[in-house]
Amino acid sequence: MTYFRVHTGDIAYLTGQPRGLFTAVGKLVDAKRLSGEEEKEYWKNRAYFEEILPVPPFYEAGNPDRAVTWFKDTEKGRRVFHEMSFYRRMTEKYGKKLFLSSCDVPPGTVIYEDEYQIAVKDPASGAPVTTRELPWPIRDVGDRDIEECVKVIRESFGTVAREFGITVENAPRFTAFAVDAERIDWHMHGERRPMFGYFLEGKMVGYYSLRLPENGACELANLSVLPAFRHRGIGEELLLDAFVRARELGAGKMTLGLVEENRVLREWYESFGFRHTGREKFDFFPFVCGYMEKTL
Repeated sequence: MTYFRVHTGDIAYLTGQPRGLFTAVGKLVDAKRLSGEEEKEYWKNRAYFEEILPVPPFYEAGNPDRAVTWFKDTEKGRRVFHEMSFYRRMTEKYGKKLFLSSCDVPPGTVIYEDEYQIAVKDPASGAPVTTRELPWPIRDVGDRDIEECVKVIRESFGTVAREFGITVENAPRFTAFAVDAERIDWHMHGERRPMFGYFLEGKMVGYYSLRLPENGACELANLSVLPAFRHRGIGEELLLDAFVRARELGAGKMTLGLVEENRVLREWYESFGFRHTGREKFDFFPFVCGYMEKTL
């Protein structure tokens, strides 16, 4: 089992350990650093995590052992990590550098454990810890990024086209062939979609956009990861970031469309709580369009 923590370089007074991400952003709120809208989002996100994450009982007693919590590197632990996008954005915006610490055995004496996390005391008695800087990889895209957006979308959807026999001749309006700089420019400036890229070493390797909420629903569009960068959790991080941002936009539901025959992708979305809502066949596509939605 691997365990990990996201933290700043500040040392917490009580534990003598680097201050965790949740507490670090709470300190920004206490110091009135966040804008009014950001503070509203802070309380929404805090309520969400307080609902899904068990609270170790020793906190009610004031944490007398000065314990520190570490996430488990499991599906549930990683999902929480990816859902912390609001907190990570706030630390980046307000100049708090983040770090990711990890280890393969508990970094101290375990005094609490649940399906998401462990809590340890006496860190000097634990395993060696590896720490690296954790930059925030997802940012808004602008005019300078349009060509990269096109490349990521076309290459990503191109693998779907090849798998299901979709060609420019039988489906010229399919995303892999129809998206160009003019289309992305229209999404950005005409529809005013929020649009985001995932960047590694300055290169965009993932992308998604949101069509703004209508009747409480927000559409997820063109979630893409370059084929060479798949199976690294980038798609998951983009999707969970989309959930957070859609809720910030006031959406209570997210919708999406996909190739109905793509069972692997449909099951992937289902694993994040989407449900299938319908299908439709259009004359200009050789496949069936499927539709899914998720309550946020």
